[in-house]
Amino acid sequence: MDISALSYFVNVGLIFIFGLIIGSFLNVVVLRMGSGRTLGGRSVCMNCGKTLKWYMLIPLLSFIVQGGRCAYCRGKLSFQYPIVEALTGLLVLVAAQHTHFSIFAFTPYDAARFLVDAFALATLVVIAAYDLRHKIIPDVLSLIFAFAGIAAVALRAYHGDWPSMMPLLVSVPRWIDVAAAPMLALPLAAIWYFSKGKAMGLGDAKLLWGVSWFLGLLGGLSALIFSFWLAAIPSVVILLMKKGTMRTEVPFGPFIALATVLVYYFGWSVLTLSLSFY
Repeated sequence: MDISALSYFVNVGLIFIFGLIIGSFLNVVVLRMGSGRTLGGRSVCMNCGKTLKWYMLIPLLSFIVQGGRCAYCRGKLSFQYPIVEALTGLLVLVAAQHTHFSIFAFTPYDAARFLVDAFALATLVVIAAYDLRHKIIPDVLSLIFAFAGIAAVALRAYHGDWPSMMPLLVSVPRWIDVAAAPMLALPLAAIWYFSKGKAMGLGDAKLLWGVSWFLGLLGGLSALIFSFWLAAIPSVVILLMKKGTMRTEVPFGPFIALATVLVYYFGWSVLTLSLSFY
């Protein structure tokens, strides 16, 4: 194996491990936020309450070695732990590939883009996991993602990557990319208002505010429409299986998050229905 190939795999491995560590922390956020517990303090088993040793908390590996069970009481552990960790690791890798970041050679701008994008994608993971678990998106998470989005806008403005880093085919002036957040979030807020919260939660509109900044106007529009398409699939399946009714609540945040990742990585445009790889 030559040096270039070795450095590539080392780079991928280290970035993935970095993502796994972030994912482990995100699990703590999902489980403790809103529970009255702080993010500090030692981790304990949710079944027996015993404090866990450091080697029981190695991201992904501990779950596999322990067979998905607590080392003390052998109670089953939630699959949320490895799923969130693995997803975060993969999405941090996606951010590195998308921004062409390498730990062996990078410019300050490359590092800034990577960190902002990785932070944004990791925030989407915790938002999706929390929404699936509690059927609500905390305002603080939407606000954090919005800050990541405006940081992406600032980086694009600084480096001249306008109107968007997405390979969408229609050019728009700079100010529209900045105004994308209210332009796309307000219609969802209107749906929430006029349906009195029955058709959609206000948290979805708040989340789209950050998505629109992160992807730009055209990317945000594509993510919004794709999220409706993605959400329709499980909704129809639930109805066909007679497991629910038209009033059955399906969290929409995970579908916005998934659509955002797809548009971010593949540059999918709903305007052209074309698939172009970035």
